[in-house]
Amino acid sequence: MSTATPLVFRPSLAQRSLVGLLFAGSWIVGIRVIVLLIQNFPRMYANLKLAQATGDSTAWLWVGFGAAIAACLLSGLLLSLSLMTMLLVEGTHVLTDEMGISVEYLAVPRRFARWIGAGRLSWKEIHSLEKHRLFFVLRGDAAGEEDSSPKLPIAQVSTLRFLLVDELERLVLLILERSTNLRFEE
Repeated sequence: MSTATPLVFRPSLAQRSLVGLLFAGSWIVGIRVIVLLIQNFPRMYANLKLAQATGDSTAWLWVGFGAAIAACLLSGLLLSLSLMTMLLVEGTHVLTDEMGISVEYLAVPRRFARWIGAGRLSWKEIHSLEKHRLFFVLRGDAAGEEDSSPKLPIAQVSTLRFLLVDELERLVLLILERSTNLRFEE
């Protein structure tokens, strides 16, 4: 492998299409919930006014109305999470070359991508590889590198995160092979 031809890891077509199907399904369900609330709102409001006019208890009607609003809010949250997941999977690129590894999220704004874990680490800087709930995490130790180059602590990225890529085993083996300062804790 030479620096002129880096290896590019990104999600496979099957992984991207599965995320796309989950995204489309969640949008269909979310829109259905909102349509049902809009269709049933006049009936719920009429039942509430009728119960108030006859002097009946309106507690259960308010509970039903609150549950419908909570379902709409939850569906909106799930819609935004599915959109963010699809954007992260679609835009994920993990690049490796002789110098190090780089994670890019091309489908989200740059500040958000950095907050998630985009950036670059040299092979010498990587000191741990972990699997968290959603992301694979590469932690870097900029202080452990024996360079005489000036350090920029604010701009220095010390943690890289990526969601999923095709040929994950090959990427992990490449990280294990090239990272000289990788430590394993028990």
